[in-house]
Amino acid sequence: MSRPILALTRHAACLAAWLARRGSQAQFIAGLLALGLGLWGWVRHEPPHAPSDYFNTLFRTLQLITLQFPHELQNAIPWQLQVGRLLVPLVAALATLNILVGSITRPLRLAMLHWESDHIIVCGAERLTEAALRTLAERRRQIIIVAPSFDATRRDALEGLGLTCAEADPALPETFATLNLRRASALFLTHEDDLANLDLAMIAMPLLATRPADMPPLVLGVLVDDEVLAGELDAALDGISRQHNVRYHRLCPDREGLRRELRRYAPALLKPVPAARTHIMVIGLAGRWQQALAQLVLCAQDHPNERPLFSLLLDKAEASLLSAWCAARPQLPLVAEFAVLTALPTEAPVGWLPPQLAVVLQPDAQGISTALALRRRGHPLGTEALPVLVRQSREDRLLAPLGQVTLDGRSLREVVPFGGVLRPESIERVLDRCGDDIAMALHAEYKKAAPGLGGGSAASIEEWEMLPENLRDANRASADHMAVLFAAASLRIGNTGQDITLNESELDLLARVEHRRWCADRIERGWRYGARDNALLLHPSLRDFDELPPDEQEKDRVAVRTLAAVLSKTGRALQRG
Repeated sequence: MSRPILALTRHAACLAAWLARRGSQAQFIAGLLALGLGLWGWVRHEPPHAPSDYFNTLFRTLQLITLQFPHELQNAIPWQLQVGRLLVPLVAALATLNILVGSITRPLRLAMLHWESDHIIVCGAERLTEAALRTLAERRRQIIIVAPSFDATRRDALEGLGLTCAEADPALPETFATLNLRRASALFLTHEDDLANLDLAMIAMPLLATRPADMPPLVLGVLVDDEVLAGELDAALDGISRQHNVRYHRLCPDREGLRRELRRYAPALLKPVPAARTHIMVIGLAGRWQQALAQLVLCAQDHPNERPLFSLLLDKAEASLLSAWCAARPQLPLVAEFAVLTALPTEAPVGWLPPQLAVVLQPDAQGISTALALRRRGHPLGTEALPVLVRQSREDRLLAPLGQVTLDGRSLREVVPFGGVLRPESIERVLDRCGDDIAMALHAEYKKAAPGLGGGSAASIEEWEMLPENLRDANRASADHMAVLFAAASLRIGNTGQDITLNESELDLLARVEHRRWCADRIERGWRYGARDNALLLHPSLRDFDELPPDEQEKDRVAVRTLAAVLSKTGRALQRG
């Protein structure tokens, strides 16, 4: 009995959403039709002859609103007047129908949540862009947004997208029970506070003890901005979630947003000469700057021997933070060189290398101001045409339109926001594995090769869905770097074409670059040089490629061959030039 009622409430919700989006338009159209048909009908019924007749015709038409003319259907009246007077009450009905439908369907939908199944629950939607919310709404499933309270405007906007708003405290276990979490397909925890999201995850998971055995594991997306906290907890959260038939996925808008933009703007993809030294300019250290720097260091590993240069414009407090960050990573000089500027110079310093990319990590308004200043014509640091990535804590509604104009001779194209809020790609990655195809193929290749490499740890050879989140992310990092890696040898990745065979010179160059990427990734994850000790995060291969024994160098060559093979298996091809 509950299934037909659930279907009815969903259809009612769709009607309410449509009315919320289109009700005003429908009223306007119905009103215009009523006015037009009324004028037309009166002109036919009593043709005007004098100027005063036209005024009377208009007056009679407006009288349709009062419903005074006429009270019965009469054949003598032109059909235009008949239809026009019937449209008048429709305009009034449309004005109240949205409120009426919402007031009826909202409590009914909330009452029926206990019988809902295969739905998606979102606790805290403030960090989701409108596009991300639309992506959820388009899945044609019940999407429930949970918050202690909604203001009327916000609730109308969310319900206008077809989402269901449930006013409840998610910190109470009874809330998840009422929302029938045990039969949900996914739960997103996206509040501003990392610890609040983790607390909610701990509240929710024990409630899944009675989850039907025939249902797939619950997909759990948890927003954790703090990189150190995430690194410490990833393994523990994976272990706890497995005990409750849950698949944990970490959400991190800053890191994912920067990664996504670096797929287009990594220096290796912009440099006309691949052998040129990579130079990235960073301004400020606001927000989650540690993970931004880590991603930049990783994407800048595009040369077999040359370290990338990072010029950072910082104040004294920020320079002190950077110094402490570098000191905690003693092997960092192996993969990056840092130069600190305390003020923006009015002319290029002696020996200044023009950067290929600028990244602004300042508070929102200040960051946009700095980005626009970098694009001034004739800028002494040579930044007037280079891409500028700007961290924003909120959804961008300014930079995208500015990119379509030229201001004072400055082109504002490729001034690009990132971070702060969850975009549709993050939702699709968690729910549909979109964008993970190469990472999954890399893991499949590793699983096949694991016996020859000593078997690997038990966790590292699990199927992709069972793989711990930190290992899934390591595969994603390798997949994201592939375009940069092959660009170092003047190779590009195409969707079609004949696969090429790497010659020995190319293979050696790419193995060196891949080793540098591996080092950068390990350094960021807290590893240091030393005799192999997984517990203490020590590894003897954290050194220059030329210092490695031949068997370790061969591992990097095998890694490059594997990457090339994975491209072919995923329908892509390496191309020269």
